[in-house]
Amino acid sequence: MEKFVCLAPNVYRLAVTFPGCWAGAVLVTGAENILVDTGGCAETVDSDIVPALRELGLGIEDIHWMALTHIHGDHVGGCARLRQLNPNIKVACFADSLDRMRDPLTYSKAIRAAFPEYSPAAPAVLDGMEPDLLLKDGDRLGSLRLLHTPGHDTDACCYLDERTMTLITGDSLQLNGTVSQGCALLMDTEGYQKTLSRLQAMPIENIVCGHPYLPLGAEAIGREAVQAYLSACVSCASHDEGFVHGMQAAGETDPAKIASALIREVGGKEPAYLFLPLYTVTQYMRKEDKQ
Repeated sequence: MEKFVCLAPNVYRLAVTFPGCWAGAVLVTGAENILVDTGGCAETVDSDIVPALRELGLGIEDIHWMALTHIHGDHVGGCARLRQLNPNIKVACFADSLDRMRDPLTYSKAIRAAFPEYSPAAPAVLDGMEPDLLLKDGDRLGSLRLLHTPGHDTDACCYLDERTMTLITGDSLQLNGTVSQGCALLMDTEGYQKTLSRLQAMPIENIVCGHPYLPLGAEAIGREAVQAYLSACVSCASHDEGFVHGMQAAGETDPAKIASALIREVGGKEPAYLFLPLYTVTQYMRKEDKQ
């Protein structure tokens, strides 16, 4: 059984089971305990989150808030089950995520509809809910300050624990993506550049990610490691953009062929479905077409 691992004072991450690559749920303890992201489904709440909390001497009744980094199934799939187990638990998310939080299954289907030939079926169940608190950029929830960090998606956010200056990133930092993605997943490449510049200028002491990203993994502990992690994210994005534009300049116009080539270039493993890499590739292709 996986356990919550302490990565900074009062900040713990659990690797929640998910097909292809685990998804992180981060517990921030304090006057009110906050669970950032909830795994991908009801079953892993029971099999992973509840037992891991018990190892810390806590129960679901001790969790006061769920806070979401973005509304993708592997991060919000456990919300409804947590609310079922603890009707008093409250939900906070970025204000721009409201419609997606109310109906994450419709949004999951919309993500796949962009590349139907290259997409798997949406989850059979992905329940939404009405948030109790909508946060804007800079708003606080306990010790956490929400930072809108678009790139992975337009509504992607981080939560900065201001006691320890630990940045809980969800999927906002991508490096070369996870082993199951093949390469970075960016649905807003221009927003990602702004996000990385913003974070590099902040006095962040630790980074806690929602997945293990290639090649540096799922966390960076200490300011030097943080800066190296962020610099690597910048380098990966610059490389990917240059690679895509280079293939376009050589006459390749098929996004799927470019996506497969990019995955090989970064040393990734091509997934069964290319829809996630296709988002990144088509974003960079459109940018080049505008110039």
